[in-house]
Amino acid sequence: MITARPLITIAQAPPGFSQNGNAGGGKVSILIVDDRDDKLLALEAVLTDLNENIVKAHSGKEALRYLLHQDFAVILLDVAMPGMDGFETASLIRKRISSEHTPIIFVTSMNDRDNHIAQGYKMGAVDYILSPIVPEILRTKVGVFVDLYKKTEEIKRQSERLRHIEETEHKRKLAEAVDRLEAETKRNRFFTLSIDMLAIADFEGRLLQLNPTWEKVLGYSEEELNRISGLSLVHSEDHAMMCEKMKALRSGSTVYFEARYRRKDGEYRWLGWTAAPFLAEKLIYIFARDITEQKQTAEEIRVLNVELSSRVNELVEINKELESFTYSISHDLRAPLRSMQSFAGVLLEEYGPKLGGDGKKFAERIVQSSTYMDTLLHDLLDYSRLSRTQLDAVPVKVEVVVDEILMQIRRDVEERKAVIQIKRPLLTVSAHLPTVRQVMMNLISNSLKFTAVDQTPTIRIWTEITEHNVRICVHDNGIGIAPEHQEKIFGLFERLHTREVYPGTGVGLALVRKGVERMGGRAGVESDGTEGSCFWVELPPATGA
Repeated sequence: MITARPLITIAQAPPGFSQNGNAGGGKVSILIVDDRDDKLLALEAVLTDLNENIVKAHSGKEALRYLLHQDFAVILLDVAMPGMDGFETASLIRKRISSEHTPIIFVTSMNDRDNHIAQGYKMGAVDYILSPIVPEILRTKVGVFVDLYKKTEEIKRQSERLRHIEETEHKRKLAEAVDRLEAETKRNRFFTLSIDMLAIADFEGRLLQLNPTWEKVLGYSEEELNRISGLSLVHSEDHAMMCEKMKALRSGSTVYFEARYRRKDGEYRWLGWTAAPFLAEKLIYIFARDITEQKQTAEEIRVLNVELSSRVNELVEINKELESFTYSISHDLRAPLRSMQSFAGVLLEEYGPKLGGDGKKFAERIVQSSTYMDTLLHDLLDYSRLSRTQLDAVPVKVEVVVDEILMQIRRDVEERKAVIQIKRPLLTVSAHLPTVRQVMMNLISNSLKFTAVDQTPTIRIWTEITEHNVRICVHDNGIGIAPEHQEKIFGLFERLHTREVYPGTGVGLALVRKGVERMGGRAGVESDGTEGSCFWVELPPATGA
C-alpha cells in the first residue's frame, strides 16, 4: 500500500533544497504535477527507486511557485488539470530563463492525437506518457533525464571553474609574463608549477617557451615542441579553424577555441585554448587546458538524446498499434458472435423439443454467453472509440440529457419503482454531447443496478459550482463502495461483484472516466462503504452560463 508523503506548501524556498535542483546528499529534484493525490502517490511510488528528491504539486500554480526557488532535472506534468491545465503550465515554465530547457514529460489519460502531441511538443514537452503507466518505462525515461541533468550540472561546474580561472587567475598570470619574455617568466613559479598549460608563441605558431604541463599532457619535451610549429599537431579536421584563429590573433583579438592535438603516442586530446596577442612584441600568450573528458561527456549526452528520441518514436508507434489492434479485435469478433447467437436462437426455437433438457440448457447457455460477449465487445468498441475520436466541445444542457436518459430507461425505473429526485435547474457545461449522454447513462443505470432487490432505489441528481468547473452529482442509496475500492472501480474490467449478483461487463465506469478526462474534466466517487454512493463528474462550464 502506498502511503502519502507530506506535501510541501511554500511561500519561500523549501528547506533542504538548493537553487540548482540538488537536495541534500547530492540528490536531484523531480517535480510531479497533478491535481489528484492518488496519481501523485502512484508516480511517487514508481520513482522512489531512483533515490532522488520527489517534489509534488497539486496544480500548475503550485508548480510555478516551486520553480521560483529551485531547478528540477525533469517535470512530470498532467495535461488535464482544472484551472491552469498542463499546456498552459508548460508555456509559463518555458517563459522563465532558468526553466526554459527543463525536460517536460506530459502524463495524461488523453489520446495522443496529432494535435495534442503537436501542442505538447510546441510547449516544450520531450515525451508523452499515457495511462495506464508502465512503471519500468517511466523509471527508465525519468532516469535518463536525471543522469542527463547530473552530467550537465557537472559540465556547468567545470565550465564555471574554467571561466573563473580564465577571467581572474589567467589574466593576472599572463600579465605577469608580459613584462619580460624570458628572464621574468623563468622566475615565475606559477609558470613552472601550474597544472594548466602555459606558453608563449610567435605569430607563426611556434612555441617559444612553455611550462612542464605540456609534456605531461602531450608527451613531448620542451625541446621537441620548440623545434616544431604548434599547427603541425592540430587534427586535420580542426586545421582550417586553427588558421582562422591565428589570423584573428595577428589582428589583435583575444580568442578562445577548442581543437584536437596529437600526443607523442599518436592519441588525440581535446585542448581548450585562451590566447591573447601582444602586438608590440608580436607574441601570443597562451593558456590551455585538457578538456577531453568534458568532450566525451558531451558526446555521451548527445548519444543519450538520440536514443531517447528513438525510444519516443517507438512508443508513439506502439501506442497507435495497440489502439488499432483493440479496435480491430473488438469489431471483427462481433460478426461470428452474432452468427453464434442467431444459430443458437434458431436451434432453440425450431428444434427445442428435440434437444431434450440438457441440450436445451446448453443452447440457452450459448445464447447467454454470446450475448454477454457481444455486449462486452460493444463496450470495448466504445472505449476504443473514445481514445480515437475527436471530442469537440459545445454547450450541453445537462438537464435535457438527464430527461432524455430517464425516458429511455423508463421501464426499468417503473419496474424497480425507483424514486428519481432532480434538483433543477441543472447547469450547462462545455463538452461533447454524445459522450456526456454515455457518461450520464452509465452513472444513472449503475445507481439502479447496484441497489438491493428488496430496496426501493432513490436517486438524487444535482449540479454545483466548484472552483473552476461544474460538478454533476448522482447519489444513490445502494450497496456503497468501500474506500479501498473507490479508485479501483474506474479501471477497465474491474468488478467488485460477480455477474450473477450484479450483471455487467466492468467497462462502464472506465468509459465514464475516459470520456470525462478526454473532455478536460475528472470523475470520482464518495461513499462510506456501507450504504449509498455519490458519483460525480466535473466538466468546464459553458461560456456565459
